[in-house]
Amino acid sequence: MFNNEPRNIGSMVGISSSVKFLLILNVVIFALDALTSQRLLTENFALRANWWMNFEIGQLFTYMFIHGSLSHLMVNMLGLFFIGPTVERTIGAFRFFILYYVSGILGGLGWSLIADPFPVADAFGNTFMHYPICVGASGAVMGILGAFGALYPNAKLLLWFVIPCRAWMLVLGLAIWELHETISEPLIGGIANAAHLIGGVAGFSYAISLKHPHLVDEFKARIPGLGKKKPRPSNAPRAEQLSKEDVDRILDKIGKEGMGALTPREREMLKRATRG
Repeated sequence: MFNNEPRNIGSMVGISSSVKFLLILNVVIFALDALTSQRLLTENFALRANWWMNFEIGQLFTYMFIHGSLSHLMVNMLGLFFIGPTVERTIGAFRFFILYYVSGILGGLGWSLIADPFPVADAFGNTFMHYPICVGASGAVMGILGAFGALYPNAKLLLWFVIPCRAWMLVLGLAIWELHETISEPLIGGIANAAHLIGGVAGFSYAISLKHPHLVDEFKARIPGLGKKKPRPSNAPRAEQLSKEDVDRILDKIGKEGMGALTPREREMLKRATRG
């Protein structure tokens, strides 16, 4: 399932159906949003930092398909196009969708936890608190990239189509950059760096759990209630626990009273003793 080197990265011939679906969906939604005079889709389906006030949980899903500009859309779709098919062929379509959506949802959730409102004054001098919004598939795409780095850490990539580097170097470098930007100024330039960082970490972690399932079992074993339950001991006696005296006693009982006198437990003991 997990080969050492991926094949046909970004191949037009090898583009997968799931990636094609996501590409078309994102482009169509962007086009529809751009055709409306007031970007109605952005207004209604973007992720607002205060989504939790009215429990508008659907925004954690819908915001991934809204993009603020054509360049924003193109960067995300290029990343999905070049990396997505390889990851999907490795883990399968169903797991790929889980990876994409969970990375995006967790990225948006993490961003909303640190996105604080800021005061804004209107034309009449009235001040009110404005809650920022988050749009774009960046968290989900970073999850795909993180998963690629976990599955194929030594794969060769071209940064900006020019600079050769290993996948693990690119993933680590981006993670450090996003962490720095998140800590220094969470909303600098309107970029949701926290969503990028958390989405990437989520994708990396999910891929590691698929590639090394024993790590998940070891982790569960350390948490009370999640470890494997020990099988309940059977009431039936084990053959190796039977002593010679037990067998002799049962045989004597048969000789004196017949097979019909044996209890169900004695019958089971005799059966196990004869087996071995």
